Parts: sequence; structure tokens; C-alpha cells
Amino acid sequence: MAAIDLCSPSFKSSSFQRFRGEKASICLVYGRALAKDNRKRAATCNASNSSPGGVRSGSRRSRMEDYNTAMKKMMRNPYEYHHDLGMNYNIISDDLVVGSQPQKPEDIYHLKEEGVAYILCLQQDKDIEYWDIDFASIAKSCSNVGVHHMRRPARDFDPNSLRSQLPKAVSSLEWAISDGKGRVYVHCTAGLGRAPAVAIAYMFWFCDMNLDTAYNKLTSKRPCGPNKTSIRGATYDLAKNDPWKEPFESLPEYAFNDIADWERKLIKDRVRELRGT
Repeated sequence: MAAIDLCSPSFKSSSFQRFRGEKASICLVYGRALAKDNRKRAATCNASNSSPGGVRSGSRRSRMEDYNTAMKKMMRNPYEYHHDLGMNYNIISDDLVVGSQPQKPEDIYHLKEEGVAYILCLQQDKDIEYWDIDFASIAKSCSNVGVHHMRRPARDFDPNSLRSQLPKAVSSLEWAISDGKGRVYVHCTAGLGRAPAVAIAYMFWFCDMNLDTAYNKLTSKRPCGPNKTSIRGATYDLAKNDPWKEPFESLPEYAFNDIADWERKLIKDRVRELRGT
């Protein structure tokens, strides 16, 4: 089944039901071998079966355990990141891919083969250092194969940091999709919080969906638990900037799950104004 355009009328339909009931197919990529289920383009993929060099297995296991413990505590979801299985991602549409951090240059070559022309990284420097990723080699590989690399750092497990960084991150994503030279790969560390939140916010603000629809569409393809309140808060920040506005924290939980047409236009304009900042 062909990938769906996120902004197409068929994708926005409220009757859309997970590709008409088909189960999501999962494919594992070891090295450069890719087994694809042609019935399902929204596939979960795992690339780069080896771990970063120089990290002992015990240390690697401890890091994963510590990371997953923190993720469960702060995000309150059951999802886990398994660094030792390599980069993993989901094709969300013809122009958008969401996943975990590239771990080595070969991952960039693999993404290039998948049609990726832009990478949007949400990690801070300390995230990259924690996993002993050689970022210089990642950046060099991007340059070598013509992949445009962008960074919009947000603090991991911090909903306030995510809220404040979403507008600029979505601005970069919207620019890349509009530039149209290939797919955009959006990643954080695990690809379960910051990166999917950016993709969902883009779908909400630019694809005429409400938040619940955008959230469900992405999580039906990539099971994850991004912070919905952060997305609502960023939406509020963009749509309501008058000095007499009611504090976001005092609003009901459903506030800014949807927006009026004039609010969406205002948000689009303000997000686009952030390009290059």
C-alpha cells in the first residue's frame, strides 16, 4: 500500500481506520538488507545492527536501563529504547519519517537510500555524548551524500522545553517539506517523545487536522507517547499572545485540541516567520 500524503483529504477523513484494518508490518534491517512488506509502507524499521564502538556491553545495558527508567518515570508510558538494536524508524508519509538517532555513518547512507534529503535532530549535545555517538562522522556523512542536517535541541523528558522549542522545530520541518527535495527524517534519541511531537504538531498546524486526529495517525504507525500537553501549550503560545490572555495552566484539558481557521492561519504565519532563527 502506498504511503499516504499527510495533508491529503483522504488522510484527514475521520473515517480513516489504520489502513482499513491491516496490521502494521514490522521489518528489521540488519546492515543494508531491508525486508519490506509491500502491503504496508508505514513500516517499523531497524537499521545498523551494531552498537557504537568502544562501549562495553555491560555499560551499554546499564545506560539503556537508566534511560528507560527515566523515560517511564517522566513520560509515564510503557515504551522502551533499545540502543543495541540500532536505528529504528517509521515511514509516516511520502515526505516524513520519524525515528531514533542515527548511530553511525552507515545509517545516513541507509536513510539516503530511503529517499531522505533532510534530517531534523532534536537532541542536545549531552544526549549524543551519553550514547558515545561520533557526531562529527554523522555530520560528514550527511555532507558527503547531500543530506541537509538541521538541529533544534530540546531537553529530553522536559515537557516545558519541548513546548518552547516546538515552534522553531516545526518551522524547520515545514521548510524542509516545502523545499521538496526528499523525505525529512525527524529524530531525537529514542524517537518516542520529542521527534513524534514535532511531527504531530506539524500535522496539527499545517494539515488541517485537530490534535487528536494527528496524534492518532502518527501513533498508529509508530507506537509512542509524545506529550500532548506540550503540543497544546505550544499551540496556545502561538495563537494567544495578548497580555490579558488566561494562563494556559488554568484552561481545561481539551483546550487547544482544535483551533479555528483564523488561529491556524496565524500559527502558520508565525511558524514560518521563525525560519532561520
